[in-house]
Amino acid sequence: MTSRGNVVLFAMCVAAQGCGFVGLALAARSGFPPSAVVTGLAACFIPYLGALFFSRSLPSEGAVDLVAIVTALLFGAVLLLAPPLLSDDLYRYLWEGRLWLEGFNPYRLAPDNPQLAHLRDDLWAHINNKPLVSIYPPLSQALFVIAASLGGKVWTVKMLALVAHVFSVATVARIPSARNASLALALNPLLLGEAALNGHFDILCGVALLIAAWFLARHRFVRAAVAACAAVGLKVVGLVMLPLFARRPRVFLAVGLGSALLLLPLAWSRTLVDPTSGMGQFVTRWRGNESAFAAVDWLSQQFFASGAADIVARIVVAVAMLALCAVAVHRRVPPTRAARALVWALMLLSPQVHPWYLAWLLPLEIAAGGLSGLVWSAAVLCAYAPLDLWVAERVWDMPLWLQIFEYATVVLALILDPQRPSLVRPAPQTRVSV
Repeated sequence: MTSRGNVVLFAMCVAAQGCGFVGLALAARSGFPPSAVVTGLAACFIPYLGALFFSRSLPSEGAVDLVAIVTALLFGAVLLLAPPLLSDDLYRYLWEGRLWLEGFNPYRLAPDNPQLAHLRDDLWAHINNKPLVSIYPPLSQALFVIAASLGGKVWTVKMLALVAHVFSVATVARIPSARNASLALALNPLLLGEAALNGHFDILCGVALLIAAWFLARHRFVRAAVAACAAVGLKVVGLVMLPLFARRPRVFLAVGLGSALLLLPLAWSRTLVDPTSGMGQFVTRWRGNESAFAAVDWLSQQFFASGAADIVARIVVAVAMLALCAVAVHRRVPPTRAARALVWALMLLSPQVHPWYLAWLLPLEIAAGGLSGLVWSAAVLCAYAPLDLWVAERVWDMPLWLQIFEYATVVLALILDPQRPSLVRPAPQTRVSV
């Protein structure tokens, strides 16, 4: 097929994806159930893959990056008009930002605390887990304050999250990677949905991890340290970068100290054993849509009582994760390669995998030219299957067969992906004399 024909097919795929977003936004505004919106997101992956395939027909990498930024803005703007049917997190974001502006500390006061009774309104009514205090580090809290300062509306959170998504696209465009990397990030239906529809900021953590690894690979240690601390300040998962600084003791100590200071409010305000501690509940109790952790937990139940089995399983996966970090350091795996593999391992071992957690992985995955992460970004939509029942009866019941289907798809993608994540140090390239 001619180059012009490929350009036409590319434009058709992009237009089809745009129509898909318009359709799911209208469905959300018209009162359709969450399953209809999830189906729309899943359908958008078909033209998305077509757009990536035919993007090679664009004249230059600069043209790809320009199209990526423009389409991300346009498609995201469509989703800004739809209600956040798939997650209620942004209501807590606004609530916590509002608390800071009112002079209260969301690390100490849970939404249902009597001291905050005078602030209860429609925003408060939508908050989930009202008895628990905040689990979000200070840089995320700063974003919540900005959203509250801009009017405290649902659309302000979604708009800021869309800006974060576009920023991540522009960042990936500046980092040497696959030619269509910025487009792969910009048009990914899951990422667009989690940002402009659900108002999640997780993509900022993902791009901070990528920046930290990229600067570390180029021995720009100060910039790498700042980026790593920024990742921790946004999400605790940013700690996965800390071991990669181990061979630079001064930088390692600086990143460790910076991370500790950023996480101090989470530990200082409430101890893990406090029943209102959001972080304590997250670490010791919460689970859902897990993969390897489910197998470890099942094995633990064969030897321990049900109450202790879950704790033992969490300790086992934590030790396994630390062992993988040690392997990455011992083998001197290149930082970008190691960061990608460790984030993959963290998510596969985690007891809780929400769809928006894929935003931590996809910047690293796309920059590395991997395909398995893109497959997971589509398969993870299975995790939204219980939403209709949750909305109707407040019951969360994830079908086991659907969970197995999701991770079977991911494992198959990993097996077939020639650029699969690995902690094996690549062999040095040798010159061949002619």
